[in-house]
Amino acid sequence: MLLELNENIYRTIEVERSKFIAYAYKVSTIEEFEQFYDLLKKEHQKARHICYAYVIGENKKFSDDGEPSGTAGKPILNVIEKSNLINTAVFVVRYFGGTLLGSGRLLRTYVEASKMAIDNAKKIELVEMYEYKVRCEYDFINQFKYFLKSRHFVIKHIEFNDKIEIDFLADLDFKDNLEEMFYKKIYIVSKNKCLSKKE
Repeated sequence: MLLELNENIYRTIEVERSKFIAYAYKVSTIEEFEQFYDLLKKEHQKARHICYAYVIGENKKFSDDGEPSGTAGKPILNVIEKSNLINTAVFVVRYFGGTLLGSGRLLRTYVEASKMAIDNAKKIELVEMYEYKVRCEYDFINQFKYFLKSRHFVIKHIEFNDKIEIDFLADLDFKDNLEEMFYKKIYIVSKNKCLSKKE
């Protein structure tokens, strides 16, 4: 089961006067991640570290930002992955309190801060579906829309040109050949697997 954040959230914990502020953000692109990162760097200019990890599609990245290697970025990434989250970035901003915590305690604190933010965020369950784009004759649109609704398929977009183009989502167990079912009335432009919000 894959999940996506339904809100951006932050939580704060304090250990030996060091403050750790964990931010969990829903991000769809690396550009979006970079925008959030730039905002946090401006907001927390006096922070000692801004460690992070993200999972965006197939892309994964993490940074210890000066903390001892392996104590921040990778543990944050592990929390994201164990939570079955995709399209998620977690930043943990640290204000140093004057006491060195040691690698073990530091790692546990970054994990705890990340988990606290993620666990408290609202989430959406995602399911794998087929995303179709089809062309349809004008005189057949009402019948085809009725068919889609009867199957509980999700119509995402309809565009009216010389022919009508319809984008819709179908369950993975839908195996029927649309072009054979609706001879010469329907033409499949594309059919791809995608992740969509579970209705």
